[in-house]
Amino acid sequence: MVILYAMMYPDRVNHVVQIGPGQPNAGTQYPAHLTGADATLAAFGAKLMQMRNEGQPSDPKEACEKFWALLRELMVADPEDAGKIHWTICDYPNEMLMMKHWSENILPSIQILHFGPEEFLKVKAPVLTIHGTRDRQSPYGAGREWALRLPNARLVTVEGAAHVPWIEAPEKVFGAIETFLDGGVAGGG
Repeated sequence: MVILYAMMYPDRVNHVVQIGPGQPNAGTQYPAHLTGADATLAAFGAKLMQMRNEGQPSDPKEACEKFWALLRELMVADPEDAGKIHWTICDYPNEMLMMKHWSENILPSIQILHFGPEEFLKVKAPVLTIHGTRDRQSPYGAGREWALRLPNARLVTVEGAAHVPWIEAPEKVFGAIETFLDGGVAGGG
């Protein structure tokens, strides 16, 4: 979303940091090695279908926590790291029903976006894109594409990390961001 803002108001943005961005154009398919599709993703889909078939708990917070427990497993490559995620959307009433809002409003609006070369050129600020190679929510190929298509972008690849690479490689991620915001070239690409 911040890239949309940078495209619309380039004079108001001086740096952009993207972590695990989705595809610039939602329908883009990447080769398997540029996606995080794996057995964990397949197992998540099966567990999600089972949850739906069992019916949602009547308590919205309980339903949210049940879903969030599954979703956290997708955010990290190593299931042991899921316990390091200490936040939950379920503690915030305005976000508790986020998946309904996501699927009915946000996702459809993202799916109709189509960025051509002229939109990429509108981003004047330097962009740091950080992406884990095993990201299951947003394919690693998307991070590569953003970095290749934006005029002043750098990609930091976090090998073996998933959607929240700062959990799995905090020194690399936070170090790259600090270097970038201090005006240096972030390493690790």
